[in-house]
Amino acid sequence: MTQQVFIKTGALLFAAIFIVSCMHTTHIGQPFMTVSHPGKYQLVYHTPSQEFPLHSMATVDGREFLAIDDVILPSVQSLYLLTHWKILDGETVLDLGTGSGVQAVFAADNASVVVATDINPAAVKMAQLNAKRNGVNNIIDVRQGDLFSPINKDEKFDVILFNIDYPHSEATQGLWKLHERFFAEVNHYLNRGGRIYYQSGLIDNAARINSMTNKNGMSILSMRMDVALEADRQPIVYLIKRTLDVEVKAKSSY
Repeated sequence: MTQQVFIKTGALLFAAIFIVSCMHTTHIGQPFMTVSHPGKYQLVYHTPSQEFPLHSMATVDGREFLAIDDVILPSVQSLYLLTHWKILDGETVLDLGTGSGVQAVFAADNASVVVATDINPAAVKMAQLNAKRNGVNNIIDVRQGDLFSPINKDEKFDVILFNIDYPHSEATQGLWKLHERFFAEVNHYLNRGGRIYYQSGLIDNAARINSMTNKNGMSILSMRMDVALEADRQPIVYLIKRTLDVEVKAKSSY
């Protein structure tokens, strides 16, 4: 009798250990590549987990992000933008082209509300899933649509993040039309004194970006770029404000 109790107890213990083990090993896949970059965040790509076998997976400083279909996981370029924006406590944020939602998730650490948009319905689903898995779905409102089309006319933001693909070859020159539309419309959605963190790439694009900003009453205040990222299409993060806001601040400082 004692031996039977021992056997049953041992079997239960083994089953409990197996269940706990599964809980830990199915939550996230195994890391297979840590990406080197000059930013302050660590980017690691993982194999699919048993919980999400059809999804790609990455972690950014331990925060998990899933992607499926044509949704892009966090990349060196998205982490470069993440490194160079600053959100103050209580600010409102609009994240255009959210993809897997990495900018929105990190912005939610300080923002009072984050609206994240993407034209891709699969990206919207992934951003919603990733916001929930990272515990910030109560702050992030994910919407589907092209640029500002999901935004109400009376909605304005302190910070607008733009991380949509940019022209980088002869075949992608058509992307300029989207960027031109962005600068033509963005003024309407900025709060007074608001700012834009806009990521493009390739130093050769800077002149055209400067022309688009000036044409639409905007000014580039800074450009952040690292030579180490030349192999990754030279990502550049632009800090942009309304020219009128810059002039008003300059006058008030006299």
